[in-house]
Amino acid sequence: PFSIRGTYNLRRSLARSLECILISSPLMHYGYDLFESLLPVSSSFAALAHVVADSVFLDGIFVGTGIIATGIMEGHSLKREVLPNLRNVYVPTLKASVATSSALMPLQFLSFRFLPVQLRVLSVNAVDLVWTGVVSFVSHGGGRGHHHRELGVSE
Repeated sequence: PFSIRGTYNLRRSLARSLECILISSPLMHYGYDLFESLLPVSSSFAALAHVVADSVFLDGIFVGTGIIATGIMEGHSLKREVLPNLRNVYVPTLKASVATSSALMPLQFLSFRFLPVQLRVLSVNAVDLVWTGVVSFVSHGGGRGHHHRELGVSE
């Protein structure tokens, strides 16, 4: 309802923001605490291991929760629209996520290596503004034309 193709989508922005606040950020906080308890960051190797674990384990979860949560919050039917969209766009969105995370790894490495665990979520969330934009763009059709109210489901 708020979107004209090619302009800012307020509803999607609110949905992504709520997903980040209610799902991704808490999960990231607990994930980073778990990583720290398993392998405390006391060296560059440990920091790199945390970045890789974040990219490999958490990003796949965030892509799925992002697609599902934003679809529901945008008012789409879970069974008729959101889940078919998840099947169609999860892999391409995950590929875009991996590419974006790879490009952002140096910044994440610095966050993991030199910031205390309490500040990592805030720092990584700042870096993730770019990641979220790319993931949202790809998961919502990424310029492929209109698909079920911009969900990316093939008609």
